[in-house]
Amino acid sequence: MTGAVLAGGKGERVSGQDKGLLLLRDEPMAVHVIRALQPSVDRVLINANRHMVEYQGMGYEVHSDAESVYDKGPLAGLYSCLAVSKSSHLMVSPCDTPLITSQEFESLLKAAKNAPDKIHYLQDDKGRHPLHAIMPVASSLFALDVFLSQQDKLAVMAFYESFGCQSVRIDSGDTLKNVNTWADLKAFE
Repeated sequence: MTGAVLAGGKGERVSGQDKGLLLLRDEPMAVHVIRALQPSVDRVLINANRHMVEYQGMGYEVHSDAESVYDKGPLAGLYSCLAVSKSSHLMVSPCDTPLITSQEFESLLKAAKNAPDKIHYLQDDKGRHPLHAIMPVASSLFALDVFLSQQDKLAVMAFYESFGCQSVRIDSGDTLKNVNTWADLKAFE
């Protein structure tokens, strides 16, 4: 099982700062996510497009978006992580949900064991969280390559639905809350 933290965004709502490197309780947000992800995976990698040295300093593999998909938003990160994954499944999480716990990832693992050929993503009473997901590597990479070559719509859920997906319902409280703004980050302190 490969785990990937998606940190390739532009950080537009936080003055262009790299959200994965923003400090929460004296640690980069990406580190909080990695800590929750690690018990469920054999290998961790980070998808980043800026500040490569800082991410490499965390001690994990760092991969930027593949040139062929560079401007495809979150799907570029998924594609790039799938392309370098050497396992049967890839579990992903965005870097801006620092309150996530290992329980959420365990829920994804359980779903994948019951239906390994589908993409599974988290859903709670606040909505769908498609970037908290687990997917079969080989078939997802092939399907995503085709999807990106044929679609102008770059929505993650549109890809999942074309592939075949199931939501994993959880009672998350605030564990899936995103840090999208400076105010959000301050509220987490």
